[in-house]
Amino acid sequence: MQELEPVDRFNFACYPGIKCFNECCKNLNLALTPYDVLRMARGLKITTTEFLEKYTSRHVGMATGLPVVVLRMVDERCPFVTERGCSIYAHRPTPCRLYPLARVRVGEEIQYYLLREDFCLGHAEEREWSPEKWVEDQGAMEYNSMNDLFFELVSAKNRSGRTLSESEIEEIYKACFDVDRFKSETEIEDDIEALKEGIRYSIDLVLSL
Repeated sequence: MQELEPVDRFNFACYPGIKCFNECCKNLNLALTPYDVLRMARGLKITTTEFLEKYTSRHVGMATGLPVVVLRMVDERCPFVTERGCSIYAHRPTPCRLYPLARVRVGEEIQYYLLREDFCLGHAEEREWSPEKWVEDQGAMEYNSMNDLFFELVSAKNRSGRTLSESEIEEIYKACFDVDRFKSETEIEDDIEALKEGIRYSIDLVLSL
């Protein structure tokens, strides 16, 4: 993994004709953010409740003590991959949009890293990118912005030093990941506003005594 500065450039392209096409969609341990879940559910035209039940598993993160949602593989492959590529490409989650980059936020600082995996032939392509141009081209800016809101919850949990109860963890799971269930218990109709409110609610919860 190579650290990238804003001025750095890298070569990459991915398309159906490349020999490694779809190889990056196998054997994944793909954690989803709340915004990922919302976008994927809307792309499939199902509720977030249905999406979570059908396509994901969940556990409590050892480092954060917060709920973690992971995409469930089918025969060691992403359930949405086809021979022609991703069947929900317009709604693909953050890690898939950013690949071959990884985005790490430490405080207010954002750092990008370039991932090089043996199976991936995209690095030998001629197309050149800066981290900023790649993020923009892949439509990841809105994802990053929404994910940063969720990062504020992680930061708040770390500051609190609290161990959450099972009922608190369930409340945070509902408020952040199951937007449709959260909306049904509030008067909020807009998806994005509901997600933002769910994150704010969760921050208040972890900071409460």
